[in-house]
Amino acid sequence: MTPKGTLIAVGGSEERNTESQGKLDVLKRIIKEMKGQQTRLELVTTASGIPRQIAKEYKAAFEHIGIKSLGIMHLKTKKDADKKDILERLKKCDGLMFSGGNQEKLSEVFLDTTALDILKHRYQNEKEFVIAGTSAGAMAQSEKMINGGTPSEAVKRGKAMMMAGLGFIDNAIIDSHFVNRGRFGRLMVAVAEHPKLTGIGISEDTGVIIKEERHLEIIGSGEVVIIDGHELRYNSLDNKEYSGLNIEHMIFHLLSAGMHYDLKTRKMALQEQH
Repeated sequence: MTPKGTLIAVGGSEERNTESQGKLDVLKRIIKEMKGQQTRLELVTTASGIPRQIAKEYKAAFEHIGIKSLGIMHLKTKKDADKKDILERLKKCDGLMFSGGNQEKLSEVFLDTTALDILKHRYQNEKEFVIAGTSAGAMAQSEKMINGGTPSEAVKRGKAMMMAGLGFIDNAIIDSHFVNRGRFGRLMVAVAEHPKLTGIGISEDTGVIIKEERHLEIIGSGEVVIIDGHELRYNSLDNKEYSGLNIEHMIFHLLSAGMHYDLKTRKMALQEQH
């Protein structure tokens, strides 16, 4: 089933300082994809190690944009996520945003919960419903999720650290802070392990708007790297007799704001193609 809702993955460190010269472009676009200043937004701080500080920063940024209805969800356990009042808020909001931090916490708290069932149902069936996430909150959106590890470790082992994500998108693997922290190696290895999935590496203050689980639009100030392993000619991960990492014909694309990419046709364009 093709999702009717919208997924927005942000590479982390998006502009949210209202006193800087930045224009909060990424956060503004997230709100625009919902209902503008009338949006009822929920911020989920589960991944963060400093949830109250993060909530304070986002509250100031979203109020600066003009949002009047912002709820904060400090959820630490599955029991927290499935509280009656939380479930009601998830049913009524126009969208929500997962903060950054540790993506493993998101899986631990949300997998196998009614809360996640509600989010998936709304994302699948409601055209105006938006699920956004930044950094860890973006990485957790995919069904197969990178769970730490440095690029050099991934290349040396020939294996990326992976675990189950929240499963909003099942045809891609998302990585964040991508260009800024040089994470090419680990996403490349993750795609080599799962060549039917497309790697989406997102820079800081940059986002990808995903519609129908295939149409990507790049927003923000940085770049997005697409790693396509569908046409690999040789992949040593399939050859158990050879311990070294050897990959032939892995395809890379580099996109910036305003560009579009189709995960199904695996082609990029200046505007969305239907």
